[in-house]
Amino acid sequence: MGENLPVWGDIMKLIRLAAAASFFACSSFSSASAETELKLWNLTSSSDAVNKHWEEVIATFEEAHPGIKINYETFPSDAYKTGLQVALASDAGPDIFFNWSGEDAAVLARNGLTADLTEIGTKPGMWGEKIAPGMFDAFSVNGKIHGVPTHLITKYMFYNTGFFADNNLSVPTTLGELKASCKAIREINPHMSPISLGNAEKWKGVHYISTLNQKIVGEAQVAKDYALDGNATELFSDPGYVEALQTLVDLSQAGCFNKAPNATTADASRSLFAAGQAAMIYCGNWCPGTFDSEGLEGGYDLARFPAAENGKGNQDYNFALLEGYQISARTKNMDAASTFVNFLVSGETQAKRARDFGRLPVNASHMGEEDGTPIFRKIAKDAGSYAGLVLILDVGLEKSVSEHYLSIIQEVLNETKTPEQAMGEIRARAQKAKEQQG
Repeated sequence: MGENLPVWGDIMKLIRLAAAASFFACSSFSSASAETELKLWNLTSSSDAVNKHWEEVIATFEEAHPGIKINYETFPSDAYKTGLQVALASDAGPDIFFNWSGEDAAVLARNGLTADLTEIGTKPGMWGEKIAPGMFDAFSVNGKIHGVPTHLITKYMFYNTGFFADNNLSVPTTLGELKASCKAIREINPHMSPISLGNAEKWKGVHYISTLNQKIVGEAQVAKDYALDGNATELFSDPGYVEALQTLVDLSQAGCFNKAPNATTADASRSLFAAGQAAMIYCGNWCPGTFDSEGLEGGYDLARFPAAENGKGNQDYNFALLEGYQISARTKNMDAASTFVNFLVSGETQAKRARDFGRLPVNASHMGEEDGTPIFRKIAKDAGSYAGLVLILDVGLEKSVSEHYLSIIQEVLNETKTPEQAMGEIRARAQKAKEQQG
């Protein structure tokens, strides 16, 4: 219980701040100001680079917009998640605030706590002209945009360029080609793992299945099922879900993965690839730092995850998790708030974020040769061409269902359960969750 006291204290701090601000807003002792004041809430960071970045960004904005003052406050993530909704329900919550995409943002929108930004974004010079349309899906509810992404986390299939070149191998572009590549690599070097996979913490397997679900089942059906939308008895009934799990089994049986992937950590899987003991790895944009520091700098490249030949999904979607900013539905300064959010996705600010602390921008228009490594710039450029974003299973799906999905992927990979058995359990969990929602 004692371990939770700091978090509860931070939550109460959020609530007290909102209450105090509300009191002073109504108090006769408050002083009038010609400035428009915006409250901006963000997560606390221990990084000096991050903190310095925000000081400089706010100073630059205020200099360009002398009538607007940004009051910047930060909070620990656990307290932030819990206290934000309480604060937003008062008139003294933040005008602008950081949030994760997916359910964290959607729940606030559904509760009427965030502003509908759809029309504002279509105005000349606004974020609709600066960001690929598909990136707004992660902050959308019922076709309306309720947040603006500012940076993303994404994944690619990295491959060892030297090994592929030396053995005249082509980078696989379809799942069929991927299976064939695995067999070819095993024949070339039986001790080389075609793909390094570390699923001990379960989330690596979830990333595979999230991607395969979108490519095979299709993004529209996946979004509906993850939202538990529709008749409870029909949830997750598309046969593509079984096919997605079976594809993971097929890859394993084709010899694609290292030994005991469910006992291998994500860190260890990155080191296997960096050490040249695996030819490929499905990894995030944070992974090149490990590859470079462990000796593979300049020895790898990337490609998008292979397409499902007969899949129902748009094969130009890519795995990505977006983070960004929302505007309170209660703000009295919508024009000023939207101006600041638009400033965050300007090419200049986005390039600065990349330089200052390595954030992958959603708008790479101003990135130069000095902004990150060649791989970083390649990812940033490619991210602007995504047709849409793969909905991540444990971000978009109700918690009791997603947690079971995480565990059952391990069982399927171990072949202790068949894909059919696994999806039977997922359907039952989803139906129960749907019924509990009422």
